[in-house]
Amino acid sequence: MPFPKLGQAIVAGAVVLALLGSQSHAGSVTGTATYRERIALPPDATLYVELQDISRADAAAVTLAAQRYALNGVPSEFELSFDDALIHEGMTYAVRGAIYRGEELLFTTDTIHPVLTNGEGSSADLILVQAHDQSAATLEGTEWVAIGIDGEVLDAKRPPQLSFAQGGAFGGTGGCNRFTGQAEIIGNSIEFPENMAATLMACPPEMEEIEDQFLAALQSVTTYAVAGDSLVMLDAAGEPVLKFVRNQ
Repeated sequence: MPFPKLGQAIVAGAVVLALLGSQSHAGSVTGTATYRERIALPPDATLYVELQDISRADAAAVTLAAQRYALNGVPSEFELSFDDALIHEGMTYAVRGAIYRGEELLFTTDTIHPVLTNGEGSSADLILVQAHDQSAATLEGTEWVAIGIDGEVLDAKRPPQLSFAQGGAFGGTGGCNRFTGQAEIIGNSIEFPENMAATLMACPPEMEEIEDQFLAALQSVTTYAVAGDSLVMLDAAGEPVLKFVRNQ
């Protein structure tokens, strides 16, 4: 079968792009972010806002749009642009926000702010709370099950688990092998050691892949936040790399 001529290929490509473009429309969510405490923000504070799909209660939220803003004070306005094709009736969407100073989490939302579907509008006014109010000293004696790694929903029969004892001692399983160690926890900052005591069992390839991803993600964690039965661990850029739910 002969290949189409260059001119025909260009025309065909333009038609396809035009059709795809006609099916995609930009929407936006607007709002404000503030906090109640009478605390001045440091000059390098930033506001990070996300539009997320939170339809699945047993899975990590999926980020559809995100934006970071320089922040001089509150309330601060924000606007998130998204592709309308990502929004579906019957699904649930929410806006979350956080304020950082470098890699340090200062304030974060601890309630759901729904938007777009189920009778909700396209705006949200976020009230953030101090991060240490919800995370300091809350890891001791807790057990968690991983539901997301590096922004991807974790689908595993034996998901990684993590538990904490006093003084930063921790243990868990990557799904196959068990590990223990001592984390350095100061406020909402946390650092896991590079070398952890661990078993060396042979694992099925799919389990080994998840375990390797989980342990690698632990090494990039610098801060954490606890909100109810959810635990999020973030990297130095303030991006969530591990998401957990409490092991009831």
